[in-house]
Amino acid sequence: MVDSPLRPGLMLGAYPQQAESNSPWLEAWARRSGAAIKHRLRRHRYTLRYIVGKVNQYQHAFGGLSDAELQAQVRQLQQRLHVYGLSDELIQQAFAAIREAADRVLGKRHFDVQLLGGWVMINGMVAEMETGEGKTLTTALPACTAALAGVPVHVMTANDYLATRDEQQLRPLFRWLGIDSAVVTEAMNNESRRRAYRRGIVYAAGQQIAFDYLRDRMAMGNQQGKMQLQFKHVESLRQGQPAPFLLRGLCFAIVDEADSLLIDEAKTPLIISRSRQHEQQARTCFDALSLAASLHKGSDFHLDAQRQQVTLTSLGQDKLTILAESMAPCWRPRRQREHRVTLALKAKYLFLRDEHYLLRNGKVEIIDALTGRVMPGRNWEQGLQQLIEAKEGCEMSAEREPLAKMSYQRFFSRYLRLAGTSGTVKEVAGELNHVYGLRVITVPTHRPSRRETQAERLYKNSEQRWRAFVQRVESLQRQGRPVLIGARTVAQSENISALLADHGLQHQVLNAHQDKREAELIAKAGQRGCITVATNMAGRGTDIALGDGVAELGGLQVISTGRNDARRIDRQLHGRCARQGDPGSVVGYLSLEDDKLISFYPQVILKLAACLCPENKPLAHFLAAILLSWPQKWTEYQHYRLRCQLMKRDKQQAKIMAFSGPME
Repeated sequence: MVDSPLRPGLMLGAYPQQAESNSPWLEAWARRSGAAIKHRLRRHRYTLRYIVGKVNQYQHAFGGLSDAELQAQVRQLQQRLHVYGLSDELIQQAFAAIREAADRVLGKRHFDVQLLGGWVMINGMVAEMETGEGKTLTTALPACTAALAGVPVHVMTANDYLATRDEQQLRPLFRWLGIDSAVVTEAMNNESRRRAYRRGIVYAAGQQIAFDYLRDRMAMGNQQGKMQLQFKHVESLRQGQPAPFLLRGLCFAIVDEADSLLIDEAKTPLIISRSRQHEQQARTCFDALSLAASLHKGSDFHLDAQRQQVTLTSLGQDKLTILAESMAPCWRPRRQREHRVTLALKAKYLFLRDEHYLLRNGKVEIIDALTGRVMPGRNWEQGLQQLIEAKEGCEMSAEREPLAKMSYQRFFSRYLRLAGTSGTVKEVAGELNHVYGLRVITVPTHRPSRRETQAERLYKNSEQRWRAFVQRVESLQRQGRPVLIGARTVAQSENISALLADHGLQHQVLNAHQDKREAELIAKAGQRGCITVATNMAGRGTDIALGDGVAELGGLQVISTGRNDARRIDRQLHGRCARQGDPGSVVGYLSLEDDKLISFYPQVILKLAACLCPENKPLAHFLAAILLSWPQKWTEYQHYRLRCQLMKRDKQQAKIMAFSGPME
């Protein structure tokens, strides 16, 4: 039950947020254990029968009202929520009213399972809902209920496109209920952002709100106590100035695709930086690349593509020492020299065009490996960005120096109430509980799934894999079934496109180069006979509607051409088909020559596996499953370690950095 106030006011101040916990580990363990026991004692409250029964008690009364009468009931409910807070009874009444309003305004009535999903989120937990179960409509339940209680609500999505789409879909419902909503995107200036955050419900990509919070922290300086912030807020109002901060605090966040934002994004810290002038920057970058080009892979340095690491050998270090003698004095210090050359080697060998970045309008733009989307305004640290720009012959941007830094873990932990939903969260349920104190509740599907998941086909070499792949696509197109082909990188999607074109197969491509046409391409992807090649852009949040007669043919066929770094990301691609009871199927075409297998296994293992492959046929399914699973599990473990290390460093730095001083 959520009955404590979560909004700005006399009790929580003008900028509510959770105080950072410096409790000893034993006290923290005791608190979590107590929460676990409390949850087990009350777990009957998170069953479908419980919440549906409670909501239906009020549903019958609301169903017979006119629109004006129902809106009057909502106003009365809003007043009671302001006075009594988010009690169980008032939440259930609100859910019934919102469900009825959604049916009238949007023509969409919340399913019973969506009521359970909303109930889980309003109680500060994560609802695991299968892809296609209507998470966007489900989040409207807790978002509207909290907004009616006067709680500022942040609904976070994976990117600007999804934030804009979801807010536009639900805006008529919000307006009908008397709730103001807004969306915050990358292109907005500070004043536009400030106005948006004054609305009851704000949709935004997670990084947008996180960076705005970091800017507020910088504006606060050391004045972060409740009374100090309240005084600063009142003083600005008295002088007729804009509100001193962008946000109204961190009250209630609903994180759509929770595993993406709370887990995957947590590998990268939030950093606000400014340009730093460096007269010799261009010369230094070109010199570093020149030195890197003089070194030989294997003898002078070793590459670890899996971890994106470069290690200089003693021979390589000695060679650099000799070469530096004829160069500028800045190359004489050994540590500085080797650091710059190591970065140059990374830029040259490990960061690849159309995989890690793309060139657009003469600029290097980073591609998010998890979503396949360009991340505008993002730069690599420590001069790596400038080295890649020099490698590509682009105009070199100024180096950046950090002004403020924070991990996603610390940011999300400062919300008074944190909740979320995702279709692929069970694999990281333990980490969510350990880091954020979030419990995961699995919500049943509205209809039984009709997805047919076929065994992955692992071939001896790439030639056999692509031959079988093309034959399958040709067969599917003759049947009239739409096909979605998943590619890990932009480069791979372009190669697959060329392969299909060579065989006369008409298709469309969705990758970071075509991001402006995303909605148009997705609208066609489920039509009869359509072939779509897509990166992970066609993953989270993408709803591919089936065309007329497609369901009778078997629905959408998803074909993966390689495993991603995490099983969850693979499941997101699989979830594009067989949504909401529709038919669909999934199959994978891979080869023993795939990069992930080559970098993980010794050659002798791969040669042995190749010997076991029948000619032009895939490896036995159980052997393929073993070979494919271990590299992925290892990568998941490495990413988990990286997140833990980042969180540990961030907590240590928090005690030192002045901008992140005491919360109270």
